[in-house]
This record gives sequence, structure tokens and C-alpha cells, in this order.
Amino acid sequence: MKKTILILSLFILSGCVDPFLLSYGGSHLIHNMQYWEHIDTKEEASLKTKNDCFDKVTQNNPFSRDKYGQCLYEQGYRFRTNNLLYCFWYMPEKCKDYNKFR
Repeated sequence: MKKTILILSLFILSGCVDPFLLSYGGSHLIHNMQYWEHIDTKEEASLKTKNDCFDKVTQNNPFSRDKYGQCLYEQGYRFRTNNLLYCFWYMPEKCKDYNKFR
């Protein structure tokens, strides 16, 4: 047991293993740390709503987070995260793009 802890500690300290990914279980959980919440009802945006905005944004244009966020914002949704590490560690570029839609 001590050898396992020592080996794992060495991997973490060397940078070969991200300790935050170990604690959160991978990218599928990281993706679930962000969501779009309606300002009045406090409900999360449905898949249909998100897909409608995605389709609207990508009609004859490449995807743009700015236009996608604007579409959801105009429908009353605000960008939210349920973990501070999401913006500071995992997806700072996505948060930078969506911060104006909070």
C-alpha cells in the first residue's frame, strides 16, 4: 500500500497525472460543471433550446461561441458554473468567451 501511494505521489508531483482529473473522473464530468440557467425560472436550458441556438448560429457560418452565447442570452439564459476550478483550471478560454453572458 505504501509503495502504491509513493508511486502515485511521484506521478502527481512529476506532472504526469493531473490530480484534479483524478478527483473529478474525467472530461465528461468537467463538461457538466457549466450550464445555461434561465434568469426567471432558474431552470437549465433544455437540449432543444441549445440545439436550436446551435443550428441558428451555424446556418451557413462556422460555429462561434459569441453568437451561440448571444442567442441563449437573448432567450433569457445566463452562463453559470458550479465549480470555481472550471474557469480557472479546466476551461478558461470558454469562460472568457461566455463571461459577458453571466
